[in-house]
Amino acid sequence: MNKILISLNTFALILLFLSFTFSIFSITTLKVDEIQPIKVNFFELIDIAEPPNRVSVVKPKENINEADLIKTQESNGVKNASGLEKYKINKPDIKKELSKIKLSKEREAIIKISAIIQDKISSVWIKPNSLSKILVAKVLINLAPSGEVLNFEMVEPSKNIVFDESVLIAINKMSFFEEVLGLERKLFESNFRNFKLVFKSSGEIE
Repeated sequence: MNKILISLNTFALILLFLSFTFSIFSITTLKVDEIQPIKVNFFELIDIAEPPNRVSVVKPKENINEADLIKTQESNGVKNASGLEKYKINKPDIKKELSKIKLSKEREAIIKISAIIQDKISSVWIKPNSLSKILVAKVLINLAPSGEVLNFEMVEPSKNIVFDESVLIAINKMSFFEEVLGLERKLFESNFRNFKLVFKSSGEIE
């Protein structure tokens, strides 16, 4: 029995060796001539390399004329200039507005000081009781920059001696107006160096 198995194994090995030898000699060799060219289809290679649905688009260059470019820049410059002109402020206009503000402040100061002076004189003015007519008297007052009353005189009397005397007595009681001390010299000279007060028989002073 052992002899039969050994002989079968030996036979199988022989068959395996023969089949291997036959397969080696049956491979055909590829003969290529050194001079013979090899043809390659590049269109097939391109189709393989790129996806079928991919489309490449090359944007053509715009031919910009130099004259058109200059015109565009000039138009942009004009637009920018027109935009800036809206916010441009002239220096004369600024000075004019500042001058208006200064004048309004000066006017306010003059009115305020004049009202105080009138109230002070009115507080010491004893008006006559028996006056049948509407009387008006104007007095010119001269002040020093320190506020001191230097002089005063009746420039337009009312032709009523009692009324005129009451006005002069009231002003004579005033010797100093400190309200003018804070004024600029130019403002003082033009408004309070010499100023007139109007006394009315109704009791008003203007």
